[in-house]
Amino acid sequence: MADKLILFSDLDGTLIFSAKRKQVGDIVIERKNGEEISCVTARQAELFPCLRNVIPVTTRSIEQYRRIEFARFGFVPRYALCDNGGTLLADGERDAEWAEWSSGIFSECEHELSRFHTLLEQDPRRSFEVRLVDKLFLFTKSSEPPATIKYLGNGELCEVFFTGEKVYVVPKKLSKGAAVKRLAGRLGLAEFAAAGDSLMDLPMLNAARTAVFTENIPLEKVAAQEKISRPREGFSEFVTELAGRYQRNLY
Repeated sequence: MADKLILFSDLDGTLIFSAKRKQVGDIVIERKNGEEISCVTARQAELFPCLRNVIPVTTRSIEQYRRIEFARFGFVPRYALCDNGGTLLADGERDAEWAEWSSGIFSECEHELSRFHTLLEQDPRRSFEVRLVDKLFLFTKSSEPPATIKYLGNGELCEVFFTGEKVYVVPKKLSKGAAVKRLAGRLGLAEFAAAGDSLMDLPMLNAARTAVFTENIPLEKVAAQEKISRPREGFSEFVTELAGRYQRNLY
């Protein structure tokens, strides 16, 4: 197993987990309007202050990412990729050059995104408002996500996908895989590790030397040189422990 690797890690289901799965001893790390949203284990909370090599990568908006109370546990990532890689936060602030690059991608896809927006507004299965997240991609919820995806059809410039009840329409160039490769190039990383728990994370996993993923992702779909497949149960703690073993200072 390689050592001293930077770890690009998905958040929900990977580095943190839903409060719906909270067990005795787990610690709430995110709340919204007083409601418990996400948790970590006590062991993760112990390890977080030591981590200097983890870069969160998430489809969450900037606002949703900032809602997670990592700093309360001494974990302040130097970099974070939000908006499926469309936004780079460096020391907590939006990177202007990265934002300009993403804005250009959005402009290329704006007409197609507008068409999908109209279709989603008309979808009778839609159960939530249609949002343009950080002026980069569309998000909503559906009571029948597979049917909504079929109804929307394929885009030339945009990818349509769902996870649970959540439905996304994202420019194809705004993928986690493209983002981690771009940031790795900026940081001069010849190789890195990546962790994720869904098919949405595949582009990032396939860009990594070492891929860490849950067993619901078929082994044959992962192209990384080293593959580490684990059960979903305990996955977040495993990823955090592994990050500690890969320790490489980003500061």
